[in-house]
Amino acid sequence: MPDQARLLEALIDLVGRENVSNEPVDLIPYLRDSYAILMGRNIPLPDFVVLPETAEQVQVLVKLANDHTMPVYPRSFGVNIAGSALPYRGGLILDLKRMNRILEINEDTMTATIEPGVTWAKLRREARKKHLDIIPIGGPYQTSPVGNFLLTNITPYSTKYPADRAVTLEVVLPDGRFLRTGSQAAPFGHKLNPYFRYAYGPDLTGLFRGSLGNLGVVTKMVIRLRPLAELEENLIYGFDRLDPALQALKKIERLEISRYSLLSNRFLLTHLLTRPADLKKKSERERVSGLFTPIVMTVGLGGKPRQVALYEEMTDEEAAGLGGRRLELPPDVKADYDEFTEGCSQKVLRMYAPFSGFAAVIGCVPYGRISEVHASVKRLVLSHDLKDALTNDPLTPELIVVPYDRASTAYVEHEVLFDPLDEAAVKKVQVCLRECYQEIVMKHGAVHTMPNRSLFKLMAPEYVALLRGLKNLVDPNGLFLAGGPYSF
Repeated sequence: MPDQARLLEALIDLVGRENVSNEPVDLIPYLRDSYAILMGRNIPLPDFVVLPETAEQVQVLVKLANDHTMPVYPRSFGVNIAGSALPYRGGLILDLKRMNRILEINEDTMTATIEPGVTWAKLRREARKKHLDIIPIGGPYQTSPVGNFLLTNITPYSTKYPADRAVTLEVVLPDGRFLRTGSQAAPFGHKLNPYFRYAYGPDLTGLFRGSLGNLGVVTKMVIRLRPLAELEENLIYGFDRLDPALQALKKIERLEISRYSLLSNRFLLTHLLTRPADLKKKSERERVSGLFTPIVMTVGLGGKPRQVALYEEMTDEEAAGLGGRRLELPPDVKADYDEFTEGCSQKVLRMYAPFSGFAAVIGCVPYGRISEVHASVKRLVLSHDLKDALTNDPLTPELIVVPYDRASTAYVEHEVLFDPLDEAAVKKVQVCLRECYQEIVMKHGAVHTMPNRSLFKLMAPEYVALLRGLKNLVDPNGLFLAGGPYSF
């Protein structure tokens, strides 16, 4: 029996015929994500897609892949936008969507223990039954906290809580061994007390933060939740210019009263708050755009009613002192806006409408350099004559700013939208994207939340050597993410 046929039989025996396929009709959907077109690479069909249900099945699958020297690409929902889970050398797609159990929500420790197929929406829904909530990110609601937050370093909107919500992990390493981190590492720790991250030496949970799947398959994560306040509200302020808005945001953040805060420009909000069916209607776009000023600041407050009343007064005072004014939105728009700003929103998916072409220029910088980065990106987009796919007007990048550590640094994202069927536009965006990253990194010191081989060339050799040493230690056959731009 040919080797591939024997492997197929072994996979079927392990997870059942309905959870394995080597048929092209089932494999083709795994060849792209929303960022794949910008990468300009031809992706081969994987040999198999397998949907395990347990950590033990994942372990057997990883050992089989090593026995057959077959590349492995772990994937939960494939909604990431960076091409990190595509099968660059064929091989085995580990689709983890069936591992979707919330194993525990602990009110005492304010944590949830989840598998990689749990979505943000499911976790939020179940946590709120116990008067807890997720500490959100800005990504779509149906992505996974394990895949979208932990492994890809996707960043949070909340600034009141520490940036890293991961506590402890259970991982199948690329060579098939099990690893448990933090307090789970001790005998019975994973059953009796998996709630302490900084235990027994170096922080191994942090080792997997941003690892993109290079170092193994996370089969379980303990993640922090937050208490729901008695009263929570979101305040919206309009500014005519970026710099005063940034100063107001910094002042408010340093009062240490906000649950989260962020800045965005009118172009982003017009896109996200116009219903996809209406985006091609000029009158509807103008109606939504007219609700906003050029720059919009949002501040989330929470606490007892007396607290929130005082916090609101303080926030109003700081915003007004720098030219900001409260914006009142129609109820339907305000509901969509609140969903977006609270994070993990279905509305975030509108960034792909109506043409689905989406490129992100992401850089984390000291707070005082945000304006410089914004000016650079706007100038480069203009220099490449990029056009708005809807209006054919010169394209304005969409902007979002999320402060870290009470505005000591910030996550700055510019979104460039295009029609992926317009080959000329795709080529322009590809070139513009490279130049934007080169300038914001080399000129302004911006760093990206996800490393790739291009960025590796700019990093200290000792740093890259350490990452590759860790990779070789746990993945001696070089099977995980083989051939991809995010392989260490």
